[in-house]
Amino acid sequence: MPTLHYTPAAARVLARLEKGRHADARRLRRVRRALERLAVDPRHPGLCSHRYSCLPGYEHTTTWTSYVDQGAGAWRLHWTWGPTDTTPTAHAQSEPDNTVVVTVLRVGPHL
Repeated sequence: MPTLHYTPAAARVLARLEKGRHADARRLRRVRRALERLAVDPRHPGLCSHRYSCLPGYEHTTTWTSYVDQGAGAWRLHWTWGPTDTTPTAHAQSEPDNTVVVTVLRVGPHL
């Protein structure tokens, strides 16, 4: 089971969905369900995970995208295997050598 780490940008989006004037309980529930699936199995069929060619800001990183929902206004999770340089907390934590890390780079509308 992978351990999830979040970039500051992804954490901000989750916090905005939880409270404030941009709070959206329905979307938050869907995002959390997708994150739970990602934490259990990044290849879960409901996520429809696939490589993403060029995520802005992460051009030299192999990134993946997974579905949060479909249709008009669809949201996606963008992630990568392992910690990235943009997540200093991922390096600071002592992880066992056999732990798989997934870093959530972005949570938001389909690009």
